[in-house]
Amino acid sequence: MKRMLILSALTGVLTLTGCSTLNNVTGKDGSGMHEVQATNNNTAPITSKNGMLVDANNHMTLYTFDKDAMGKSECGAACLLVWPAFLAPDNAKASGQFAAFQREDGKYQWAMNGKPLYFYANDTQVGDKDGDNKLGVWHIVEMK
Repeated sequence: MKRMLILSALTGVLTLTGCSTLNNVTGKDGSGMHEVQATNNNTAPITSKNGMLVDANNHMTLYTFDKDAMGKSECGAACLLVWPAFLAPDNAKASGQFAAFQREDGKYQWAMNGKPLYFYANDTQVGDKDGDNKLGVWHIVEMK
């Protein structure tokens, strides 16, 4: 029974992500977490690189999810293994287009114009954007 539950859960994750192997689901970052915190003034540590929105500390690509509502993430626990939330401190300050909101799990996440921001676990190097247009619902944030 336990084996069947694990297999069912894995199948659900694979279906959710559109991946065909566990390596594609978890990528090389097995932690499922990308806890990038804010700068000293607690504003979003975000910058632009190669025309994309990236976090200012590691320069990793940030994504939005079409199914999210304004200030609300629809990416649950299984989804977060593949699409880690761009977490913010609980005292984050809004600045321009960027603000933090509290997720249902109690953590805070950065959003741009109300759209939650995420990383993609398979992006392992600066400039990677392997999650762009994944399943037609995950997108990089282009900066012009």
